[in-house]
Amino acid sequence: MARIAVLVSNPCTGDARVIKMAHAAVSNGHEVHVFATAGANASPYEEVAGVIYHRIEWRPAALLAGWSPLAWLMRLHRPSIAALLKRITPFLKYRLFSQVFCEHVVAIKPDIVHAHDLICLPAGFNAKRETGARLIYDAHELETHRNPPLPFFQKYFVGLVEAKYAQRADAINTVGMLVGQELAAHIKRNDINILYNSPPLDDCPRNIRTDLQLDEETQLLIYVGKVTEGRGVGQILELLPKMPGVIFATIGPCDLKSHSKLKSHSERLGVSSRFRILPPVPFEQVVSYIKGADLGVISVEPVTLSYRYCMPNKLFELSFANVPIISNKLDEIEGYLAELGNGEIADFENKAALAYTMFRMLQEKQRYLMGADALAVLQQKYSWESQSKKLLKSYDLILAKRPQ
Repeated sequence: MARIAVLVSNPCTGDARVIKMAHAAVSNGHEVHVFATAGANASPYEEVAGVIYHRIEWRPAALLAGWSPLAWLMRLHRPSIAALLKRITPFLKYRLFSQVFCEHVVAIKPDIVHAHDLICLPAGFNAKRETGARLIYDAHELETHRNPPLPFFQKYFVGLVEAKYAQRADAINTVGMLVGQELAAHIKRNDINILYNSPPLDDCPRNIRTDLQLDEETQLLIYVGKVTEGRGVGQILELLPKMPGVIFATIGPCDLKSHSKLKSHSERLGVSSRFRILPPVPFEQVVSYIKGADLGVISVEPVTLSYRYCMPNKLFELSFANVPIISNKLDEIEGYLAELGNGEIADFENKAALAYTMFRMLQEKQRYLMGADALAVLQQKYSWESQSKKLLKSYDLILAKRPQ
């Protein structure tokens, strides 16, 4: 058994990738501590399903403002210093995060430190240096190709930080093959582990069709995931007038501003009776909940390389629910759909053609339902069971390399 310290820069109340990895480690007999940031309605310290959560206050701007010279200058001209803090925080946040979190990680004397995303990596490395623990870097996306795009000097700096610390990690995980190839070229390592964001498959006591009070004949188009700007939900809404009788529903978090904006948009289009924004369900129950939908849409806009190469949770949730998929042109998803035969790629900029393709796919749903062979490939290659085995194997391998 190993003691594993997991570092994450959010409260970790709904971070599916982090939580399911922690649960997998606990199920394999490891002791897991998640060091996360404090958040509203999130307990500072708790144990959930065998995982111990430590949530620590993290306010980088406040930390900088408390530095004596800046605190003194704040009294002279607060707006100017506030603007300065905003500019320098992206460059100093890595060091600040380490200063806040490293001591807490060191205190539990971990055998492994698992750092999620770049902001956590320097803290993980410093904890490794102080304790002799093994270090895993889990890259959830391409840090130098985030959205919105980084300014030139910040992008250059982020690249330097990632290369410096990732080269010193004992293992590296990421979310897809193409992201892995790009990351390997950047940090000059060829031993990247690909762990897809596959879902656990717990039963859900409800189903989307029941919640919407739909009969089996009504065609249901769904979007799974966070509902916000840049996700293409508004653009899909504009296609509904061209798809008579089709119901469009989103399942996932939606802030009040986005909710109001989309509802107003649907009213202007005259389709409000055929559009629903549903609340999220627990991530481990999504697959069960969406079974029976007729078509799932992945409308990510390839505005950065990270988005273009993405392999999001929703892709696998739709697949394991055997819901046919229509996706914007995204490189690795295109190969995935071709491999399993469970969907099509479309040009989401061509609205007229997109409405036609969606409506045709709804009528031809049976053509995209996976049979036994495709489902076997899905299970063997992409299931969370297979991803967790790779994770646990990586833990075993780096633990075996510890000095005796």
